[in-house]
Amino acid sequence: MSLFAVEAVLRKLRNVSQDDISNICNSIEDLMLVPERSNECTMMLRQLFVMLQASESKLWWLSKKDFDIQMKAFSFIVAVSSLHGIISQDIVSETSEQLCNWLMNASVFQSPNPYTLNPFRKDASSQVTEIDGTPCRNVFTILNVGQYYTDDQFMNIYSFSLLYKWLYHCTHSSLKSDDKSALGEDATTRRLQGVSRVLQSLVSRSVDYCFRVMDQCERKAKVSSDGELQLACLMEVVVILDLVCKLDAGHLPRVHQEMRRLYTRLMSDLVNIPTVLRILQFFINHSASVVHDPQEIYNHFFNSLLPDHFGNPGLAFDTVVFLVNNLATICYNTNIFSRFFPSILKVLAWHPQTFLKEFVSLLPAMMYPVTALEVFHTLLDLPCVTAALEVMEKAKKSEAPITQGANVEPVSSIEAFHTPARYRPLFSFITRNESGQGDTINKLSSLHKVLEDMRSSARVVYCSQTIPLLLKVWFDVVLEDAEEDFAGQLLPVMLERSGLLFDLPDFKADVIMLLGEKLLLLLKKFPAVLMNQATDIMEFIYITSNIYGRQDFYGNLVYAVGEYSSPMHAPNCSPELVAQYFDALEVVTYEIIGKVLLEEEGVSPKILCHLMSAMAKLSTRCQDLIPRAILCLTKVAKQHYTLTQDSLAQEALVSCAQEHINLLQNPNFAVAILSPSPEIYTGRWHRDKFSLPMIVRGMHRIMVMSSSQRG
Repeated sequence: MSLFAVEAVLRKLRNVSQDDISNICNSIEDLMLVPERSNECTMMLRQLFVMLQASESKLWWLSKKDFDIQMKAFSFIVAVSSLHGIISQDIVSETSEQLCNWLMNASVFQSPNPYTLNPFRKDASSQVTEIDGTPCRNVFTILNVGQYYTDDQFMNIYSFSLLYKWLYHCTHSSLKSDDKSALGEDATTRRLQGVSRVLQSLVSRSVDYCFRVMDQCERKAKVSSDGELQLACLMEVVVILDLVCKLDAGHLPRVHQEMRRLYTRLMSDLVNIPTVLRILQFFINHSASVVHDPQEIYNHFFNSLLPDHFGNPGLAFDTVVFLVNNLATICYNTNIFSRFFPSILKVLAWHPQTFLKEFVSLLPAMMYPVTALEVFHTLLDLPCVTAALEVMEKAKKSEAPITQGANVEPVSSIEAFHTPARYRPLFSFITRNESGQGDTINKLSSLHKVLEDMRSSARVVYCSQTIPLLLKVWFDVVLEDAEEDFAGQLLPVMLERSGLLFDLPDFKADVIMLLGEKLLLLLKKFPAVLMNQATDIMEFIYITSNIYGRQDFYGNLVYAVGEYSSPMHAPNCSPELVAQYFDALEVVTYEIIGKVLLEEEGVSPKILCHLMSAMAKLSTRCQDLIPRAILCLTKVAKQHYTLTQDSLAQEALVSCAQEHINLLQNPNFAVAILSPSPEIYTGRWHRDKFSLPMIVRGMHRIMVMSSSQRG
């Protein structure tokens, strides 16, 4: 249908009479009783909707002195603005004027008692009261109490309940009415200013009404249900005033002052914590405009309120939603994430199954250059945080046990918590609220031992199951954005923490496997770390006990040493350093063989394959080492039957050793195959007629042809 035809239809619909609307309504009522004609009924409902949206009759209804008609008409207009976002400026203006009237001019007298003999009498007893029972001396609001309400009082209450939706959708529908892609920032601002002028009177009256409700909320309610109404109204008032200040910044100084006063009044009232978060949202949105630094307010919320009430599901939900909705603003304009991430992560530690998805998006925001390592430690220790929080909650509800002497080990985690001198500092650190107090604790293994009786806690188990996913997110950020210096700081931490994890079997296995995978990616991107952190790496490799329980991690480290300890990957790699790495691998290989011969605990054949491969690669870069490599590999091959009882593993060991020995006996070929030039990754080696792969393929064809001719 062309735009001309659409305009013609709309012009016709704008002139429909009340009788036309009544007739179609009657027809719809009749059709609703006939199920077989449901399709026809649906079409007529759509026709009625378009008719009402296009006609001006709904403004004639708003002005009628009938509460039921006014309520339905206002509901319809709000629904149209929220669902379709296109309403005329005339409708916005006239509806807003009606709202002003409903909000500010409602009667302060109750409706007459329908059972009285004199319904026209208006004495003091018929006046509505404040929520504390005193007579009303101001305009009527939603918090005034009466036994019977008049229609205009009902409309006042109804108007306040839809005020935020009306203001919000009027603003956004005006922006949607233009092509937003064609609107620049200045044009959008001018458009908002135009909307503000249309809504100016309503905005001003809304501020007055909200301030009146704020004053009423300071009164003590006579009835408990009225107290709950106060809480709900106060939250609504805060979000309305937040929106009002976006529409008209002229009200911001006065509203901001009232918000600060309100926060001061509510900051110690636990019942009003949800409202506190709405006030926090107001400060996030507007503090910069009035040159106010709300850091003290952030400190109070994230250092006192949240740590004390993280277990409250409502507060936890509101806090997470607040952080997600304001992620960019909080990152760029505050230090909330960098300073208070330990406090924020307590929410996840206590509700691990509820907020995992949200924390996946929040975690990168906590990773600043100065906090990333501490975040890493905190993630690895998060099951301990959960366990410690549960112990502290149980300790609040139980009497302190009789403490033993200072040298007597506690028999339970609760008893340890009640031993201030020895264990309380461990609990305090692991449940800290602020960052910057160190990466981890020297006595972490002691804390693990103390919390052993909490390993079966369902909450601890669920928390541990979230850690691998969060660690993947953490490493994704590091591998994308981190510099070489940070990788150098991270590697020793990974070596240390791979053997220092809370003893939850599945948790340890999953985390160690993930650390091994990410170790390879880290060293592939930053091979120079192998040179800069050589001392820590060799110290880790030398200790064969590091293999047990983390063989994949150890094997991946050995593989990375053999693969990337090369001048082609790291210009600062020297022959002396290659020789030192070779010495370490050689010593470990002989030590493993010796332990097996002494019938001590063996290691996986996969580790021996990694060691042999790495030694062979290193020896090609410092060819004086080739004889030693061949000797070591030969001993492994000869003793394969003592190294494992698995026949397939024995065969793999012999095959791995022999293949590398054969290569090393031809050093030129060994260099090309075990330490190839980076050009192999560009594809040139597979196209250049003088490259080794081409020569090998040519020789293979000649040998095949020769053998066929002999046959």
